[in-house]
Amino acid sequence: MWGYRALTSAFTVMAAAAMFTAAPAAAEPDPLVPQPPLWCPGNPPGAIAASGYGGYCEGRSFPDGTRLNAYAIGMFWQPMRCIIPNGSMTPPLAPPGGCGGVFD
Repeated sequence: MWGYRALTSAFTVMAAAAMFTAAPAAAEPDPLVPQPPLWCPGNPPGAIAASGYGGYCEGRSFPDGTRLNAYAIGMFWQPMRCIIPNGSMTPPLAPPGGCGGVFD
């Protein structure tokens, strides 16, 4: 009977320790770097990042005004690129050094 009590006590202590152990904090993603299709902090409020026809996802602007951008063709996301946002459907690519130099 003593072994059963020790086992029960050990299990109780382990369960209590698991309940009160803090889970590691998850860091919030970098607002300059989009993670399509769920994290698009540079998109206008209410904009749909993606649909069955395509979409886009942008990070917030760098100090020089450029942004990281990814776009979808159908359901396939294309590689990230650095753009100069000008409000058009096909914004121009930024020159070398844009977006904080992440692609240099």
